[in-house]
Order: sequence, then structure tokens, then C-alpha cells
Amino acid sequence: MRIGLFSDTYIPQVNGVATTVHNLAEELERLGHEVYVFCPRVHIRHRDKPNVIRFPAVPFIFQREHRVAFGLPARAWRILRGLEIVHSHTEFSLGTLAMWVARVYRIPHVHTYHTHYVIYRHYLPPPFRPPRRLTEALVAAFCNRCHAVTVESKAMEEELRRYGVRRPIYRYPFGVNLKLYEGPIEYDLREELCLPRDARVALYVGRLAMEKNLSFLLRAFAEAAVRRDDLFLVMVGGGPLFPSLVEERDRLGLQDRVLLPGYVRGKRLIDYYRGADLFAFASKTETLGLVVIEAMAAGLPVVCLGEMGVTEVVEPGVSGIFAPEDPAGFAAAMLQVLEDRALRERLREGALRRARELSTEASAKRTLEVYEEVRAARASRG
Repeated sequence: MRIGLFSDTYIPQVNGVATTVHNLAEELERLGHEVYVFCPRVHIRHRDKPNVIRFPAVPFIFQREHRVAFGLPARAWRILRGLEIVHSHTEFSLGTLAMWVARVYRIPHVHTYHTHYVIYRHYLPPPFRPPRRLTEALVAAFCNRCHAVTVESKAMEEELRRYGVRRPIYRYPFGVNLKLYEGPIEYDLREELCLPRDARVALYVGRLAMEKNLSFLLRAFAEAAVRRDDLFLVMVGGGPLFPSLVEERDRLGLQDRVLLPGYVRGKRLIDYYRGADLFAFASKTETLGLVVIEAMAAGLPVVCLGEMGVTEVVEPGVSGIFAPEDPAGFAAAMLQVLEDRALRERLREGALRRARELSTEASAKRTLEVYEEVRAARASRG
């Protein structure tokens, strides 16, 4: 099958959608399909595989790490006409192209809804910020012009139905490549960040942004740090909240206990997961939370809030703990994991078991089933 994946973000950009699209393309190819990725050109020099088609792009004015693609390269034009499935992972520039290609060439169009846009409207200044109802209507309009939609959690399925999406919705998560977690650890988290050898490390990975609830996470860690002087918090990632997080960290007197090393990629990031003691995650807006699955693939117990898509991934008491949204309660949950060896081992085993269920191989096979069902439904309608 000739499959086109359309995304406004792709590696080497660091975010959940870019990683998901890359993993899906790799697995679909491994299963014998011809896959093309249509994505914007980025400023970082990166050697792409031949099946990646980059479009000219400019930075999005309100979030310059994101790109808006334009134009239609000649090579893309030749490939688009031969696609059998269009699978969009964005509603914007390349999502619009995906919709056009599906309509013009009468190709089945599957769309994956990754981002809870209602929550992310704060990135637009007030004159450009659409009302909540309008945002919901625009999302529904896009989804209803596709042949099927996939989401990664029940919460998002219910959200889209409330918006008025009438198309078939398939619910399943996109997982992680478990093969990357094999082999010896090459990058020692404590050595690289100059931490004591006996340090206990709580790890966060993700965008440093308001919707990730990181101010709360800092305050919760401050409560835990009072009780354990060997506990450190490592917050991996970058984003607009970086300066204010540094200020808040310093105001709380945690300069030596909270480290912000910036973006960490590839094998080094996987080894950071493998070297930590627990994964701390306080976001309430995740459609899934890919970093949570990444942490679980490394056997990390997860301490998080039981909100949105994370509830599809973490089973409380089995692979992680749902902590209350108050600093003292969240800190108590972190300390419980650190101090109860039997609990920590049980959560580790549960996390590894759940990560195997959410592998990239399993999600790619489920995606192929969706493609076939959509094609069959289109064929039955003539």
C-alpha cells in the first residue's frame, strides 16, 4: 500500500507528534508498505531518508519553533497522485494539503487528532485568539471532511463527539519502539549532570510550557525535597516557560536540586529514562502523553495526575500512582515510590508490561486495520 503521512512537525523536531509520525512511518515500512512523509523544512540540518518530502516553510509567527509549509515541490506532486491512503496528523498547512489530495484524487483520508486545541489557545494573543466554541467548530469541520478519525484516549473521543464530529472514530494509542531500550546504558544521567552517585532522581520530560502544569510540579518537588536531601528533579526539554521556571526554582531555593538541561535526544534521552528512579508528570491536558509511555518502557514508575489521556496509559497501583493535585499530596506519592522498594518493583514490572502492549508495532498494525476498514467502507459505497 502506498501511504502518505502529512504532518507539520517531524524529526529532528522534538515533540510527541514528530516522534509518533516517525515511529509509524518506520513500522509501516518494516511491514512492507511504501510510506512517504510530507513535512515542513526545518532550520536544523538533518539527513532525511528518501521517503521524506520537505516543503518550503516559514516559522509560525506566535510559536517560532513550529513551521508553516507552503508551495508544492515537483517531487511531491508526482508522489501524491499515486497514494492509496492519506493520513494527516495536523489540521493546518499540511493537513489542508492532505484534505485537498484526498478530495482531488478520491483517496481515503484518515486523520489523527493529536492536540487538544481548546487548551492551547493561550498561545495566540487576544486579538487572534478564537473563542472556545469557534475552535470546537473548526476542529469538527476538519474531522467531518475526513473519512475516519483516530484518537489516543477515551477523553478525546468524547470531546470530539461533543464538538459534533460524526465520522467513525477509532481509539488506540501510538506507542514507543521498545528495541531502542535494549542494550547497555551509554550515557550516565548522574555523571553527565554532576549528581552524586547515590542521588535519587525524579525525571520530567516534555515541553516547558504552561499547559504542562510545571509550576505545580516544582512546588510539589519542593515539599518532597525538604524530607529527602538526596532527591533531585531533572526537567528535560525546552519551551517558552524556561525563564520563569528558572526564576521560580531559584525563588524556592532549589538551585542545586532542580536541573534543566534543555533538549536531550535519541539514545541519551532513553538512557536518562533508564537511569532515573521515577517519572513525575503533572500535565492535565494530554491527549495521550507519549513521554509517559517512554518512561514506562524504561521501567520507570510514574507519579502523575489522573487526568485526560494519561488515564488510558497508567493503571494506578499497577504501573504508576495517581497523585492528588496538591503539592503535599503529590510529594507524598513521590516519596512513597522512592521509599517502598516492593511497591517500586511492582510498579516497574507493571510499567514494562503495559509498555509492551503499547509498542509501535502494535499501533502500526492497528493503523493498517483502520486503513483497510476505511477503504472497504469507501468501496462498498462505490
